[in-house]
Amino acid sequence: MKKVIVANQDKQSIGFWGVLFRLINWLFIISLLISYLAQWISPSLFWPIAFFGLAFPPLAIINLLFTVYWLFRRRKFFIYPLLALLIGIPMISRFIQFGNNKEVVDISSPFKILTYNVHVFDQYHSKYGDKSYARDGILNFLKQQDADIYCFQEFYQRVGNTDMDNIALFKKTLNTPYSYSANYSPKSKYLYNVILSKYPIEGKGIIGTTNKGTISGIYSDININGSTIRIYSVHLQSFQISSEKDIIAMDFDLNSREGQEKIKKSSIRMAQKFRRAFAARSIQINSLKEHIASATIPVMVIGDFNDTPSSYAYGQLRTQLEDSFMENGSGFGQTYIGPYPSFRIDYILHNATLRNYEYKTGHIKFSDHYPISGVFSADDIND
Repeated sequence: MKKVIVANQDKQSIGFWGVLFRLINWLFIISLLISYLAQWISPSLFWPIAFFGLAFPPLAIINLLFTVYWLFRRRKFFIYPLLALLIGIPMISRFIQFGNNKEVVDISSPFKILTYNVHVFDQYHSKYGDKSYARDGILNFLKQQDADIYCFQEFYQRVGNTDMDNIALFKKTLNTPYSYSANYSPKSKYLYNVILSKYPIEGKGIIGTTNKGTISGIYSDININGSTIRIYSVHLQSFQISSEKDIIAMDFDLNSREGQEKIKKSSIRMAQKFRRAFAARSIQINSLKEHIASATIPVMVIGDFNDTPSSYAYGQLRTQLEDSFMENGSGFGQTYIGPYPSFRIDYILHNATLRNYEYKTGHIKFSDHYPISGVFSADDIND
């Protein structure tokens, strides 16, 4: 009687394409694992790792697709991309939440804070035609929000120009008599970082500067019914790749020598911009961490980080602060609606002594960002 030997499918010859697919998958597995390290390794020490952090979402999706593919093919190799994904569950939770965003009920002394990169009210981009259209649309939305504290980045303000004294207009319209603002740099005289408050501001200042003299943020110590909290409104270095010159420069005929040369130069220029932005943000975030460490009152760090939740900038602050989106957010939490990274790059972070009771995203399109808001209780400030 002949013995029948049934070969295990995984031990059978997988052929050229099977080997190639496994090598490609290993490449993405290793890249995904490296992306987890980006939150701890400063780009100022090794800047290429920041690219892996930025690429975390597509890397995770690709490995998920590979997992499904290997399962469909009944190959045990599925365990490798699956393990890589399981290791990153804490990272994935920074990008997507399944909360309910329930209305706030039964909390004492609530206060609401809102942050919004208003993109200079479309003053330089002429997307809407009417120069006041975006500003008025934003203001109408904010009136409905009735927040107690507002933080604005890329706020367009012209001192001495009645029609463009937007800080005065917003203070009056939003019933926020207290304010602090600072100009981004001497070269951008109409661009401001602004904090508006219904409560008194007792202290204020700026946070660090880059080598070009651009501030990375401002802060205000705000007295809320006898309890003081420090609010940081930050705007970290952007990639500065939204100009038409950068986008159009990539559109060349690769079959021609001239086109290949131009695309090479454009790619180098883009890489240099990324490198400078990664390095600048690492310096800014270290300066901010030192400032926070010296604070003797509870703090909140709010604003536009220009980086995703898998970045060094976010990861460093999360060692000190809680994330409102992870507590009460819902969905993907997208705040940036321009070119990649079209994920969450605006945040409301806070000390663990402060408790977040509500987190919401305002889906209005008067800027390349969405506004986000959170509700807290003043009774938690000095607990």
